[in-house]
Amino acid sequence: MNRAITFLMSLLLACIVLGAKAEIIQVPSEYGDTPTGYWGHPNAKAVVISLPGGDGSRGIAAQNPPRPGWLGAGLYDDGLDSVLMDSNVSLGWSSISPRYTKEHLARIKSVIEFYQNKLHKPIFLMGHSNSTISVAEFLNQSPENQKMLAGAIISSGRNETDISPPLNLPILFMHHEEDPNGRWTAYSHSQSLYEEVKKFNLAPTEFATVHGGESGEASTAGHHMYQGSLEEATKYVYEFVLRQLNRSMVK
Repeated sequence: MNRAITFLMSLLLACIVLGAKAEIIQVPSEYGDTPTGYWGHPNAKAVVISLPGGDGSRGIAAQNPPRPGWLGAGLYDDGLDSVLMDSNVSLGWSSISPRYTKEHLARIKSVIEFYQNKLHKPIFLMGHSNSTISVAEFLNQSPENQKMLAGAIISSGRNETDISPPLNLPILFMHHEEDPNGRWTAYSHSQSLYEEVKKFNLAPTEFATVHGGESGEASTAGHHMYQGSLEEATKYVYEFVLRQLNRSMVK
């Protein structure tokens, strides 16, 4: 059995396990309800809210069983609560302007507030590819937004992703060193953004390089999606979360 098939079977198994524990929750906001999937781990000490890449729309409420993001599945297995924030409409693939809108950012805020009130646990906000725009703009919007979070993860960041000072929030940049989608998500851009943010962020700023795995379609598979190296990518995120939890305990 080759590694690509093994990867797909592992992902399917994770979806089946998580599907049995999934809860679809429509989170209210001033713009209407936002569909979310919640996978609660009995021993979780933190929550990771994932924003989908691509066009941001997964139709999670209609899935049977609902499927988490692939990194979200691994983080649940490691012992964290996993939330997938969906979109009722397409936010665009190559055009990313909807991710800068007041409505989109307000929906992110309402989802964070909802799970803060529901779970009373530290929340980490994670974006991959196109959704790194969403995470960055949420942080840029106000210092108050940053205070809602225990940390942020920028995974395979879109080249337009930009983070501005002031910033006082632990942040992890993660990228596959052989991401073939350089036109949109260049490894070198993530490195440059990391170096820039490290200069003004008052909290820890980290960078993780993902190695190995399988090549494949540039935008939806292969190195860009950590195919064959998913365990490594998940480990980086999980350990980042643990470091921030331990750091907050010794303050």
